[in-house]
Amino acid sequence: MDEYLTVKELSDKIKFSKQSLYNFIHRGTFVLGKHYLKPTPKKVLFKWSEIKIWMGDSSPSGVEIPSNAVKKHSPQHPQESSKDTPDPFIDI
Repeated sequence: MDEYLTVKELSDKIKFSKQSLYNFIHRGTFVLGKHYLKPTPKKVLFKWSEIKIWMGDSSPSGVEIPSNAVKKHSPQHPQESSKDTPDPFIDI
C-alpha cells in the first residue's frame, strides 16, 4: 500500500522547503494523480513511492536529491578564475 505524505511531512523527509514543493506543483514537475493528490481544494498529499522514483531512489531507506532539482556549482580553482568569464549560474 502506498504511503501518502502531507506537504510538511514530505518537506521534512526530503529536506526541500514547503514552498519548493508548491513550486514543483506549479511548474508541472509534480503531476496531479501521479506524484500528488488533492482530496480537498486546500489539501495536498504526496505519493511517496512516486516521489522516490522522481528522486531516482528506488530503495526504501535512502533519500537522494535528483541532480536536475538543484543547480550545482563547483568552485573554480583560483588559478582558473577570470573576471572576463561570466558565471553561468547567476540568474539575472
